[in-house]
Amino acid sequence: MIRRKSEGVFFAEKFIDQIIVYGTWLFAYFFRFQSLSGETGLLDWYLQYGLLLVLISIYFFKNSKLYANEHIDSIQKQIITQIKANAISLIVFVVFAFFLSEHRASRIMLVSYFAISTVMLIFNKIIFRKFFLNKKTKAVVIGNGKAALEYIEKVKSHPRFEIIGRSTEEVTDDVDLIVIGFDNKDYAKVDETLDQYNEELIPIVVLPDIQSSILGYEIQSYQGIPMIIFNEPNFKSFNLFFKRAMDFVLCLIGILVISPLLITIAALVKFTSRGPIFYGQVRMGVDGGEFKMWKFRSMRTDSTNHGGWTVKDDPRVTAIGNFIRKTSLDELPQLWNVVVGDMSLVGPRPERPQYVKEFKKDIPAYMLRHKMKAGITGWAQVNGWRGDTSIPKRIECDLWYIKNWSLWLDISIIFLTFWKGFINKNAY
Repeated sequence: MIRRKSEGVFFAEKFIDQIIVYGTWLFAYFFRFQSLSGETGLLDWYLQYGLLLVLISIYFFKNSKLYANEHIDSIQKQIITQIKANAISLIVFVVFAFFLSEHRASRIMLVSYFAISTVMLIFNKIIFRKFFLNKKTKAVVIGNGKAALEYIEKVKSHPRFEIIGRSTEEVTDDVDLIVIGFDNKDYAKVDETLDQYNEELIPIVVLPDIQSSILGYEIQSYQGIPMIIFNEPNFKSFNLFFKRAMDFVLCLIGILVISPLLITIAALVKFTSRGPIFYGQVRMGVDGGEFKMWKFRSMRTDSTNHGGWTVKDDPRVTAIGNFIRKTSLDELPQLWNVVVGDMSLVGPRPERPQYVKEFKKDIPAYMLRHKMKAGITGWAQVNGWRGDTSIPKRIECDLWYIKNWSLWLDISIIFLTFWKGFINKNAY
């Protein structure tokens, strides 16, 4: 079978990747402490924590599908995936080291390691795909479902795949793979085809009809019965743990670093208008749970229509409130919401429960955005959909984010939030 033939190759590739990670880690150590400064540094610490880096790296390499049995993606996409996986591994390692040890790795060494290891890992991917994974897979696709048509579109330009037939009559001895793809209305044909080839040694792939699953799906089993759960984001617990760890560390450090700014804004709010410094507003978060989201108060306490949307030139907004809203500085207290676990740095922006009741009636799939923890910033916000803008467009971005979520996507959104700036023309 294809899987069996490839297992040895991928094991070797994975083993060499481990050697590259640990070897370049030690090379970067000697480069930093002996070549540049002539120091010995904490050699024992770097030897031990290099092993931790190997474990984290292999987990994220495997989780990024770098060792998948059949690579349909182009080598260019594989290279990009490798760069992302290596970057995430290093970031997670730094977070772990922050909690586990009082020592901190040299920044020069970390940069050197990332640059050298990335080049070596990419070179390893190219070599293995060129010399060890170059056998062409001949496939017969049976069925005219949407999934089957999408499969054909994705593999027809791939140099290692060849579609040699579209019917049961075209299954011959030299076929490497049978792909079955019918829509749910024709599911009986799946059983017929499986019965026909059940005793063959040719691997058989069944493409399920999941067109109605907006957010993706998760495969589980109940007492041996396989189940496909629709609209359930396929988040791995380990990745969610790293997301939470990154949120906690970055926000805690952020609060300490910008504490002078927080104190200054608090003083300006307090002394320029009567009322409290902070304003807590009930919002709906993950799985429909409610929490109080904190902001610097930007409106007069004696203003009416507290529950309404803020509009341009809103008379309720104070002078300092107008400035901190335009620059998004009023959102900074939400760093505390992230620290205590009510929110995340990145995710769909939470909405007030009364508006949720209205939106879910008019906007398809609106409630699915609550499948993920709410965020301070998000994919919709960095694409300009914030403030008084299209709600359907915002939801479209939120659902895309949940379906395609990864730690790398979170890091990219955080970067884009700073890159594009906090000032927004739609923030009133």
